[in-house]
Amino acid sequence: MTVVVEVRDRIEPLAEDWERLAHSIGAAPFLWPGWFSAWWHAFGTGRLHILTAYEDGRVAGILPLFNVRGALSSLTNAESGYFGFLAANEPVAKALSHAVFRGHPRHVYLSAMSPDDGGTSLVRETAGGAKYQLSTDSYQAAPYIPTDQSWEDYEGGLRRKFRSELRRRRRRLGDEGKLTLDVCDGREELKELLEEGFRIEGSGWKESHRTSINTNPALQRFYTEFARWAAERGWLRLAFLRVDDQAIAFDYCFEYNKVHYLQKTGYDPSFGKFAPGVIMRHLMIERAFSAQDIATYDFLGVGLGSESGAWKREWADTQQERVSMRMFAPTTLGSLDRIISGSSRTGLEVATNLARKAVPDERRRRLLRRAYESVHTKLGR
Repeated sequence: MTVVVEVRDRIEPLAEDWERLAHSIGAAPFLWPGWFSAWWHAFGTGRLHILTAYEDGRVAGILPLFNVRGALSSLTNAESGYFGFLAANEPVAKALSHAVFRGHPRHVYLSAMSPDDGGTSLVRETAGGAKYQLSTDSYQAAPYIPTDQSWEDYEGGLRRKFRSELRRRRRRLGDEGKLTLDVCDGREELKELLEEGFRIEGSGWKESHRTSINTNPALQRFYTEFARWAAERGWLRLAFLRVDDQAIAFDYCFEYNKVHYLQKTGYDPSFGKFAPGVIMRHLMIERAFSAQDIATYDFLGVGLGSESGAWKREWADTQQERVSMRMFAPTTLGSLDRIISGSSRTGLEVATNLARKAVPDERRRRLLRRAYESVHTKLGR
């Protein structure tokens, strides 16, 4: 079969075929069009560069990228749990990999990829064949809990002191009022549920550090739009820990293909002495073990070894590896990007000197302007 790869610049016309393909493969939610559409509307810059593979006239593969001044990047950031090739078979994945470099981009940046994804190794091989210089970073992320054992066995494996403290705080919190776990799918009153949840997620240190959803319009737009999309498909889960009718902890999560994904969480600091976040986690993990359609509880985010992910070590001891790759063209602009990506403000001086030596006078001004733009873009992130 012949595979033809075309470049599309809009998600919506592809959405139906894209969903059909993602469903047939059992792709993670992060590879579905609803995720990328919400991401692009909130965080997108430049123009979309969606590599779309056709096999016998049907969409058989998709790799969504965006183009900024001749550089291609994956639609990923800190909110992304995973990125990869959506391909029906290996020939389609190979065609997508070659299409990445077809237009000779000055550099290619792909992040949040799994080293076990066939597309990861394919793009490495293709980049090498095209003489691109490759820089790879791997990191531990997405701690998870398999639910293939009994809840009693899992809970018994937690630290004894941790379990004792958990029971004590839960008992004390119960003295404040009736303790309930409320999990909603967002099919009704979604706007009100999100407002309540975002308020809790942003309380405390997140609000003061301006890292909460409510203090970032882009985050608010992203999580609101994706919630609508996920709720329509029955994936969304908005969980609240309540004392009587007062919500004191919140999870923004979704469930698909037997995986529970914890995307965002937060709690009301005025109840901090009761550790509502810990109680919430205990109840939500217990819920996952009791649900017949959940095989994995995925924490997403940073790994167990990081400072911000330390709290997850109480609950999980396994995690997934993620890979980010930067591939630089064997050209002057590719060399400039490689220098700039590995430097800070001194990269501007190095890039300028390289440009003076590498290009004729009539092109120097344009190239230097691009170098300045690249540096300022990097330093502004």
